[in-house]
Order: sequence, then structure tokens, then C-alpha cells
Amino acid sequence: MRRLLFTGFNAFGQHNASNTERTSGRVNALTEITAPGDSKGNAIVALSWRYTAFAMGNKLWLQGLLDSSPDESLEVHAAAEIKALAACDAHCLVLLQNGQLYKLQAKLSATLLPIKLETAAAKRDIFGQAKAAEAISVAHIACGSHINVAISARNAVYSIPSCLHRFPQGAWRVQQLECGHEHALLLNGNGDVYSWGNGLRGQLGHETLGVEERPLLLEPLAGIKIIHIAAGGWHSAAISAFGDLYVWGWNCNGQLGMRVMKPDGLLKEPTVYPLPQLQDLPPCCAAAEETDLCAPLKAYAGSRHTLIQRSCGRLWASGWCAHGQLGKQPPNLSYLDSFYAVQQVPKDCDYTVVCGPWSTLITLSE
Repeated sequence: MRRLLFTGFNAFGQHNASNTERTSGRVNALTEITAPGDSKGNAIVALSWRYTAFAMGNKLWLQGLLDSSPDESLEVHAAAEIKALAACDAHCLVLLQNGQLYKLQAKLSATLLPIKLETAAAKRDIFGQAKAAEAISVAHIACGSHINVAISARNAVYSIPSCLHRFPQGAWRVQQLECGHEHALLLNGNGDVYSWGNGLRGQLGHETLGVEERPLLLEPLAGIKIIHIAAGGWHSAAISAFGDLYVWGWNCNGQLGMRVMKPDGLLKEPTVYPLPQLQDLPPCCAAAEETDLCAPLKAYAGSRHTLIQRSCGRLWASGWCAHGQLGKQPPNLSYLDSFYAVQQVPKDCDYTVVCGPWSTLITLSE
């Protein structure tokens, strides 16, 4: 059985959380919710700031502010089972198990629209006849407010619908794809990280702030096997096979787990960290000589908050918490600039985390 726990911004009825504050629309502690049509929570979930997308089988629901008022909902049926969702303010990308990609506008009247990715120029056979274009099967999707990315089964990278880059086929494998508001991160099976998009807030991890049109190897992490990545609004994180946490980008609300103000409270620390910074997490539940038991395992990121799942099962959080997106925290704080343990997450069960821009959802498997 799976349970869904939600905390964060819920002013538009994105979730059926009974303890939503009337004035602020916040849920300030992890609260159990249910997915539409599925009391056990066996759903794929993607979070936008104004709506939530749920998928189960070939059914897809959008809940929240779609046209003009809160608590609106839309249900559509896909032609095949849904494999993955990616949500931004304007639309939701829908990937089917058969590799077909669709877009659903966040509107009550919306229908699933097939996305036609651009193919290379038609090839010709030895007799000069044009060959039929091969159908493009999509394997990974991600999107942000200003970026939409798809990776084909043949390792072609698309800024939907245009092809940006082609990685080698064969042994080269895409392990993970993540998008912030304006940038994308890709992790391959060798543990290499690539980034592209807008890097003016340091979110790409390169020495020079700027825009990268195509995937570029993250040189500061070259030679370090990375096992998990996260892309926040304008910041990024990565975890190595050695249990090290690296963070970079914008730290305006402590989302990198670094202080915003100097100890005297009068001067600000740097707001932008263009290069990956090795971040030490606070002591956890293991003894000092057994720190590997509490090493970082996975990273997740929202617009301006970051969550770190540790090997012991505990979840730690830092960053903007004005909407309750970090769960139950000390009152009257708008951000946390160091990592704190999220106390409500049980350690004795497996779980996965999905971050929205201003919210967090945890799926527990019990």
C-alpha cells in the first residue's frame, strides 16, 4: 500500500488536505492526501504552483486553478498507459509507455495534443529515393517555466520540438533528466553531468555565467561518479557515489544549505555560487565512525528549497519555507539557511519525493 503526504502551497485546492489555512492557503505539516480515483495513492504525480497532475493507467487528472477559480478539475484518457508526467504553469507533458509524447494545456477545455518532434533531414538510399522517417520514441521528459526537454530512446536531446544534440548510442545511457525554471541537467550511466539553458544565476555549474544552447559537460564534477541530480528553480544539486553532496546556483533563501547572512547579521554572504560547492550535512543518527550509514543518497529541489534523502532514511531540508514546503518548521521563519531534519517522515519505509515550485509531496511504500 502507498500513502501520499503533502505539505506546501494549496490555495487553489490542488490537494484534498483538510488542514489548509484559510487565509494563506498553506499546509504547514505533512498531511495525507488521496489521488483522484485511487484511495491507495498508486499514481504518478507532477506538481505546478497552481495545479497538480495525477496519472494512473491511461487516465490523467488536473486539479487546482485551471481557468478562473480554485478546485477545478479535468479528466482525460490517453491512448496507452502513462509512463511519466512533467508539469509547468502553462501545460503538462505526458509520456506514454509506447514512447509517444503529448501536451495537455492547463485549461478545463484542454485535450491531449500529440507533440511532433523534428527529425533530421530525410536520408536517401543508393537509388536516390527518400527513406521514410523513423518514428521517434521518447524515453525521458522534463520541463520548467521556460524550458521543455525530451530525450529519445536513441539519445537525441530535444528542446521541444527541435533537436539540440545527439549523444552516442550503444553503451551511453541517460540515467536522469531534471529541469529548473530555465535550465536542464542530465546524468548519464557513467556518472557524468551535463547542463544547458540559462545559467545567469550560476545554476549550470560552469565557471562563466551565461546561456548554454547545448548540453555541456560539467567540468568541475568530471571524474567524480555522480549517482543523483536535482534541478531547482535557479539552483542545482548532485550526490556522488562516495556520499558527497554538491550544490551550486542561487542561494537567496538558503536553498543551498548555506548561510544567507554573515554571523554579525549585517552583511550578506554570496548569493550566487557558480561552481559546485561541497556541502557537509549536519550529524544524523549514526555514530561518527559510521557516517556512511547517513550519507546523502538522493536530492530533490523546488523553486527555492532543497531536500536531501540520506541512506538511513531520514529526510533533510533547507531553503524557502514561507508556504510550508519544508513541512513542520519553527514558526515565523520564511527560510532556513542550513539543513534540518524533516521529523514527520518515517525511517522504516521506502519513499520517493516530488517537489513542486512551492510544495513537497512524499510517496510512502508500506
